Amino acid sequence: MLRNLPIGNDQFQKIREKNAYYADKTLMIKDFIEFQDEVALITRPPHFGKTLNMTMLREFFDITKQSETIFEGLSIMKTEYKDMINTVPVIYFSFKDCCGVKEETLRKMLARELLKEYEHYNKIFDDKLDRNNVYVEIFNRIFVQLKDGTIQFDDLAISMEHLIHMVAEYYQIRPILLIDEYDQPMITSSEHGYYKTLKEFFSIFYGSVLKGNKFLEQALLVGIQQRVKDNILLKLNNVQIYTMSDKKYSSYFGLSEEEARELLTYYGLEFNEEEPEMYEDSLFLGIQRYNPWSVIQYAIKNKPITTVSI
Repeated sequence: MLRNLPIGNDQFQKIREKNAYYADKTLMIKDFIEFQDEVALITRPPHFGKTLNMTMLREFFDITKQSETIFEGLSIMKTEYKDMINTVPVIYFSFKDCCGVKEETLRKMLARELLKEYEHYNKIFDDKLDRNNVYVEIFNRIFVQLKDGTIQFDDLAISMEHLIHMVAEYYQIRPILLIDEYDQPMITSSEHGYYKTLKEFFSIFYGSVLKGNKFLEQALLVGIQQRVKDNILLKLNNVQIYTMSDKKYSSYFGLSEEEARELLTYYGLEFNEEEPEMYEDSLFLGIQRYNPWSVIQYAIKNKPITTVSI
């Protein structure tokens, strides 16, 4: 039987467990390790595989999981880094749904996402932390405020920093931080006119975590835009930014012509580069790159495939 297409599914674990079609991008893990960026930011257009790659990294490194089965047969397991699977604490946030016309709505959405990781690790800690430790007291206070919905921007701004601290203390291993759609809260605040009000919040929220954090091993952020007015990330001198014009990481987002052709052939469809109404003639770093979502839609509904140019 043919593998199912991952329609509307951008979660690596589910795709692998359901044996859905997957273009192997796992060597991104090798590059992430070898580049050794303290903080990396990758910007890509929508539907270019950002979330799938971030969840892939999470499943590989996360010390709380057992991921050997879902990585079986993939490229990363044929490298010297295969033994690093499930050896590092991972803190993962997705801010793609953190938006709102008003500041209050955004505050609640951010709090909801942070609560997920606080709850996850609080279960693991299971009262094993020293309650007399001032940082443990702060962690517990923030956790209570996240649960009852009373947390305000001041405590929300330091919530990510304290979670990282507690995870590092508990495991005695510095965690990896992954943030999907890091820029969505800034984009929505800019669109609705309250970015200036929250500028200091964003500066502390990201700056306190990413700048000189001795409890953090590495951080990777992905988003749509590099610039949102005076984006505070651009002011941090330890952030390595990879845009669409950078070769590093370029092969892991979107599909090459070979990958798109292989997918369509697998489902009995012809890759016809002579049909201009099906394929936009545009280049990405000199190589045509295809939007995975568009390729899947074409495979399902015979819709045109689109590309992105720079």
